[in-house]
Amino acid sequence: MGRKLKVAMISPGTFPIAGRKASSIEMLMVKLAELFQKKADVFMFGKKFSRQPHLEKKGSITYYRFLIFQSNPYMKQTIEQLQTIKPDIIHIENRPRFVKAVRLAMPRSKIILVMQSTLFMSRPHISKEELMRCLEGADAIVVNSHYLKNHMVTENLCASSKIIVNHLGVDVDQFQPKWHQEPKARVTQLKAKWGVTDRKILLYVGRLVEIKGVHHILEAMPTLIKVDPSIILFIAGSSLAPSAETRAYEARLQKMAEKVKDHVIFNSIITHDEIHTWFQMADLLLVPSAAEPFGLVNVEAMAVGTPVIATNSGGIPEIMEHGKTGILIQPERVVNELTWQVIKLFANPKKIMRMGVESALHVRNQFTWALTAQRYLALYRKLVKSSRMKDKSP
Repeated sequence: MGRKLKVAMISPGTFPIAGRKASSIEMLMVKLAELFQKKADVFMFGKKFSRQPHLEKKGSITYYRFLIFQSNPYMKQTIEQLQTIKPDIIHIENRPRFVKAVRLAMPRSKIILVMQSTLFMSRPHISKEELMRCLEGADAIVVNSHYLKNHMVTENLCASSKIIVNHLGVDVDQFQPKWHQEPKARVTQLKAKWGVTDRKILLYVGRLVEIKGVHHILEAMPTLIKVDPSIILFIAGSSLAPSAETRAYEARLQKMAEKVKDHVIFNSIITHDEIHTWFQMADLLLVPSAAEPFGLVNVEAMAVGTPVIATNSGGIPEIMEHGKTGILIQPERVVNELTWQVIKLFANPKKIMRMGVESALHVRNQFTWALTAQRYLALYRKLVKSSRMKDKSP
């Protein structure tokens, strides 16, 4: 058996790397690192937040956290440490500019760039010309959906052969089916806490920004509660980055909710450690997003057996099969189709149960973190092997 791989994973440096206040990217990185441990020594890089140690070791994972100053920026400190470690693979999350900086400092390194959305591939974050220069420095670019790969190819950002699709996964130990005994007990407690024991529960989880389409659900609510007054909607999330635009949108949502008082509850403080119970409590998850490169919340809800009604856009059709593991609605008819599908499903509880069972099975066959990690490790080994063969060639 050969030596373990040395893998450096560089976070965007915006949120804590490991911790309750981490964003989905940092949580994803930590989950993968934990699964890599038997096969790799992992070095995680991030910004230092209060009470976090500069250096921390957990099993085969070493965390480096840097205080950031104008005179000593995040990537400068990261590159200095990378040059000491000399990793086999440098895995960079969601920041194309980091690739360019690392490639200049370490020209022989094997670099993987992982892109989770189009956000940091477009203005105002980066120009197309600069993005293409950055992408040239990566040995491989990993995206979470074929939709995202097709976008990059259509925009002529780089060669199709350089882009690898690796779907995200779910921790199936955490996201257990709602009909298991332990989840049922937790759900009973949560329903009692919120006073919704006898209500039909709709759930939205995500950022409160217009592109996510939360307003469409609130537009549908007056008709839904007229048909079934027991319906209640939980909106779980916040904008993450408050601005004049996001504050105005949140105020608009609150105003819309006033029209259906007692049928909408906002709750922005649900940690990832608790979110599975909210998915288990819900009868249906609603995802009316205009553009969703992958949509991890879809898979998390499906894992617990909660059917999803989502727009037929972005990477969502790669996850769900309409009528079997979820319901896909057309983006141009979101309010009408969402309203009709919710009414139809609540009138057929057996279909909700069948769809939930199919969804939970589908996730366990296709969308687990273990499968995602295996595909990453296979890519790492392939790149390292090609590098060693090049070194040996005359």
